[in-house]
Amino acid sequence: MKVLKAYYPVFKFVATFAVLYIIFSVGYYLFLGVEWGDQLYPDPITAQISYHTQELFQVIGYDAQTLNSPAHPSVIMYMDEQKVYRIIEGCNAVSVMILFTSFVIAFARGWKKTLSFLISGIAFIYLVNIIRLVILGIIYKDYKSYAHFSHEVIFPSIIYGSVVLLWIYWIRNIKREAVA
Repeated sequence: MKVLKAYYPVFKFVATFAVLYIIFSVGYYLFLGVEWGDQLYPDPITAQISYHTQELFQVIGYDAQTLNSPAHPSVIMYMDEQKVYRIIEGCNAVSVMILFTSFVIAFARGWKKTLSFLISGIAFIYLVNIIRLVILGIIYKDYKSYAHFSHEVIFPSIIYGSVVLLWIYWIRNIKREAVA
């Protein structure tokens, strides 16, 4: 057992991460089970992401409109009166934010810096996700032959890569503070 004692911090991190990830995921699952009605369809977070994506499209010069899809729990994005894609719950990046949050809290040293980093990190992920949806919309509209590859490979790599870079920054920042 003394051999394993040296690995206690690793076991503690993994256990904390796993417990937090499960708790946050179950909480999000329960959140999704609520009937949100027509205004916040399919859920408030996906509705907000859709709205911000539409707004960014309009800022860069596209005539973008969103419409709730009664047939599917999603929001349909139109660009220049052409249906481009549907934004579903999985497009809102909450699962990525849950993964990010669980890791950061499991690796936390102090609550003030942790909370500050969580807020800025989640805001960064939110922004990357909106930019991802806008670029995907342009690809779906104007470069359809690249749509599948972009959606399935490039953009998941970008959003998960962003999270990994945030984690690396977090670990190095904490390590530097612990040594100082």
